Amino acid sequence: MMPSPITRTTTATSDLCKTVAIACLAVAAFIAAPPTAMADDDGPIRLITQNMDEGTDFVELAGAHTPPQFVAAVTTIYNNILATKPAERAAAMAREFARQRPDLIALQEAAVLRTGSGGPATTVRSDLLQSLLDELAGLGQPYVAVAIFPGFDAQAPSMLGFDVRLTTQDAILVRADLPRSELEVSNLQIQEFGVRLAAPSPVGPIASQEGWASIDVRARGRSFRFVTTHLNAASPAVRMAQAGELLLTAANTSLPVIMAGDFNIDTDSSLDPSFPGYQALINAGFTDAWQSKRAPDPGFTCCQAQNVLNPTSLLSQRIDLVLFRGAFGVADISLIGNQPSDRTSSGLWPSDHAGVAATLRLPSRQADNQ
Repeated sequence: MMPSPITRTTTATSDLCKTVAIACLAVAAFIAAPPTAMADDDGPIRLITQNMDEGTDFVELAGAHTPPQFVAAVTTIYNNILATKPAERAAAMAREFARQRPDLIALQEAAVLRTGSGGPATTVRSDLLQSLLDELAGLGQPYVAVAIFPGFDAQAPSMLGFDVRLTTQDAILVRADLPRSELEVSNLQIQEFGVRLAAPSPVGPIASQEGWASIDVRARGRSFRFVTTHLNAASPAVRMAQAGELLLTAANTSLPVIMAGDFNIDTDSSLDPSFPGYQALINAGFTDAWQSKRAPDPGFTCCQAQNVLNPTSLLSQRIDLVLFRGAFGVADISLIGNQPSDRTSSGLWPSDHAGVAATLRLPSRQADNQ
């Protein structure tokens, strides 16, 4: 039997174990060697959630009905990703982040594009996460990735004489120039959702791989859990089930909780078929920070054109959210990367999503001790 043209580079279990081990080392290093710089203030926690845009929506695969068409689609996707100039866009996002100086950053689609042949592809063509970290360090804003959720990771042949491998990651970054008395993290958790979608293709089913990552944070004497997630984009039923899983897993704690990510639910439209998933989160005690502070401002975060070259913004949905449960207060919340002036020198939007920057007042020490 001929091997399938598309292969998963690792099993989901080994992939998660390896990533958890690496992230645990990052958490340990972050806690063990705190730098000496002081926080800007001792009150709020500042955070950003940003879908970095891996550079493709995979629409070409929908029209591929034979293996040769599939290989041609992979080739187009590879070229399209490179055309979005991931490193240039990461630099633009880094500049936005540096202006905001968040304590915590939640990232989705922090993708790595590799090429190779004769085994797992290892030649890196773009790495959004590493580019972002390097650019932030160059701006004097050091961060460390303390959690990386290994999402979809697949390799397939192209018409270019090599295989193409795309790895989609979600990550949590923590500011690395604060002492432990200001910001300390522990209890790293990374988990796949039990409910996932398998889409048919000419080379066999292609399974999605979504989940969540979390850390427990001790910030300025107050404790809470910080979670990032990226719910399935293709199936409302799957999104709803995954939202329910979040409540049973990541949010299953007595700590106050902040969840930040791309929920893929049009939260301002009850007509969205997955809106009940969002409503379930609200009914479980979560507050939508944007709705709390900015309503009726629609706060659209999605989506620019796939090539991110559209001259006029196409943002028309609010699907990137900061949700919290507990005695937080919303000091401020705003969009970043959504203005024409935010585009790169090549005319590219930093991402097909706007980022959300929020400043939350921490629960009182009394509330923290209850």
